Amino acid sequence: MALRRFQSKGSLIPLSFGFFLISLTLIFISINIGSAYSTKRELINVGESAIQRSAHEIDRIAYYLELNRFTFEKRVPIDCSQAKSVFMKLISNSTVSGKEITVINFDCNIFEVKAEIAITGKLPIDIPFQGMSNPKTIEISATVGANSPYQLP
Repeated sequence: MALRRFQSKGSLIPLSFGFFLISLTLIFISINIGSAYSTKRELINVGESAIQRSAHEIDRIAYYLELNRFTFEKRVPIDCSQAKSVFMKLISNSTVSGKEITVINFDCNIFEVKAEIAITGKLPIDIPFQGMSNPKTIEISATVGANSPYQLP
């Protein structure tokens, strides 16, 4: 039986180049996703530290009137106007990845505070695709909240 030799009439260079472009694109996408995730984590850390600090502003009138004396879980009442000013001051003095943090919403009741914060920035690597629209900027937002500390019996 004679061995027959197969000869290739094409080149593998276009196929290799296609795989290279696909892998390069996936690497760029993963870098953008990783950067967005680390920026969001940093935004959450800054927001949580600011909201925890603002939750420690005590409403002295409600505290000394023992507003929640008949409830099972006694909490220290929060002074909402003071908590908001402390939160805004701490957020305005902070940056995330060199970007200014904006406060979208700040809610406060007498026992808890909650805020939504965001930054707007650009992805580190711009991936140009023909015919596709890439977002030039990305908005990363986070919601943080805190309860007032429990009152000791």
